[in-house]
Amino acid sequence: AKITTGNKICTMASPTNSNSNTQPPPLPTMRIHLHSELSTAHSSHGVLYEDYPQYSAYCTRRLSRLRHGKPVKKELLHCRMYKSALSTKVEEPGKEGAAVGSNKARHAYRAIDMNNLPSEVLAGHVSYFWEPLYCAERCWAASMAIKAESNGAGSGGGGGGALGGGNDPKRDWSPGKIRAHSIKRLRKAAKFATMLETLTMSTKKAPSADNDNEEAEENATTNDASPPVDEHTQMEARAYASWMRGNLALEQNQWQTACNEYQMALTLCESLASDIHGRKSAEDEDGKKNAMQQLELFDFFTNRAMNVIAPLLRYCHYELQEKGMSPTEKISFLQSSSSVTDTPNDPLQSKLHSLKAQTLQTQATTGSSMSQIVFRENNIAVETKELRMALLKIQDLKGEWEENTKGGNNNNNNASSSDAKFMALLSGYDDAISLTNQELKQLATLKSGPAVNAKKFQLVNILGFGKYQKLKLVMSRNEDLANGIIRRNKKKGMTLKHFEEVAHLYDALLQDGRAVVSISGGGAPEDFDGNTSSSAAVEDEFLLEANANILRLRSLRCYYLAQMHASPLVHKYQEALALLDQAESLAQEASEEIGACDQMEGGDDLLENLE
Repeated sequence: AKITTGNKICTMASPTNSNSNTQPPPLPTMRIHLHSELSTAHSSHGVLYEDYPQYSAYCTRRLSRLRHGKPVKKELLHCRMYKSALSTKVEEPGKEGAAVGSNKARHAYRAIDMNNLPSEVLAGHVSYFWEPLYCAERCWAASMAIKAESNGAGSGGGGGGALGGGNDPKRDWSPGKIRAHSIKRLRKAAKFATMLETLTMSTKKAPSADNDNEEAEENATTNDASPPVDEHTQMEARAYASWMRGNLALEQNQWQTACNEYQMALTLCESLASDIHGRKSAEDEDGKKNAMQQLELFDFFTNRAMNVIAPLLRYCHYELQEKGMSPTEKISFLQSSSSVTDTPNDPLQSKLHSLKAQTLQTQATTGSSMSQIVFRENNIAVETKELRMALLKIQDLKGEWEENTKGGNNNNNNASSSDAKFMALLSGYDDAISLTNQELKQLATLKSGPAVNAKKFQLVNILGFGKYQKLKLVMSRNEDLANGIIRRNKKKGMTLKHFEEVAHLYDALLQDGRAVVSISGGGAPEDFDGNTSSSAAVEDEFLLEANANILRLRSLRCYYLAQMHASPLVHKYQEALALLDQAESLAQEASEEIGACDQMEGGDDLLENLE
């Protein structure tokens, strides 16, 4: 059976039997989808965009509508006009004062204790459960808004921010006071969530009309009433309350309590998902609509367990194990813990990044590594701390990217992770190049001299080193992509589209190869004139290798252009023959130049590729 309560339709389990002779039939048990309601509210009122003030204002409006519902306002409104013997807190005698009968006292505030409501009253309307739920949500949203604004993230609309605007005194609060205020709101949210859990499991019976009958009192204590909601709703309420209590313990740095609460919430969400999945496969008579709803709930609880609760639980486990671990052990632990889910809301990811930054800063300060680089046969000292940190970060990112690419997994997740690490590595090179350019600009206003020229020589070579390593990385990746296209389509045969893709990649490679030739640096320090803008080429092994590589790339580009012209769709055979002759001539010249470079990296493989 289904009954309509307010704006919600709650499923009711019909009673199996009734005793009309002794007592009226019990009310059917409600099923309330708490998490589904919260998911809809979050997605519709700004939580996805971290606009917590907007969501808090929505919760306030929703609570007002719930409390003013005609069936429940006597128990839920904080007004003495609707004073109820069931929900009003017991007050001490003489506390109300002398003006009890006045109109002001009639509309004064009254404290409500929802735990006094009997189970059969709670089962009469769903608003008794929505009210503590949205009270908890409002307090949680206020806490998150305070935390976001204190961290400088700000928030969207919704009333000028959690810390007030203009001349609000909250703007002058210290960070400790702001954190205490946030924890206070979160403590209140945990209190309302615990109240919701208590209400769903309430077995309190209505008070008997005959208070003098001792037998009635004994029966009331021995025979409890049935809970107002079914077991599924009770599990949802317990999961929500455990998650909220875990959030409070996390903010208070009570890691063991947070672990226990998050573990309980995770277990309950997994149980709910498995229960829904089992019922969905067992009950096929309810129709496609019910099956689709069950499938949606299964995905929701699985996603909440894996992407919301599990990262918080791993973070608490890390905090418990952090004491007594070295920085290297901490990083390895975080990497192994964060490799399962690389979601943006994983707290371990931010902890891992901050710990790596601290380690890099320590290494850069002590000068234990990356204090010297070798570029174009010159040993260049890296004197500034910022540049050493940038180079150490590049070294770390490069190791992560190489480890990811050597894994050999070709799935979409691994490919997207490899692309993200590659872009992070390029960004690291850009940071190092930008820092070097800033230092060169500071030296540009100084007069030339031996010390100034020596410093400029160092920075010019560091700049050239950063540009060369970045171009080398991009060229290696593009050539691997071209070889991959050729290798994948070698058996089936290359089409015109494949030849176009390969030729386009070699166009980019040729452009990068010419950029390598124009990189400044090299030579002897005493021959440097102090002019950083001049790009006079220095004849050394580096320049010979770069020119030989350009010849090789030109030869391969001509070869694949010839294949394009010789394809059946183009059939320009004369142009193809001319391009093949040019490719052969360039290949012979490139082979001679590569053979003359004794120290060229991968020279033998390049010669085999040309053959």
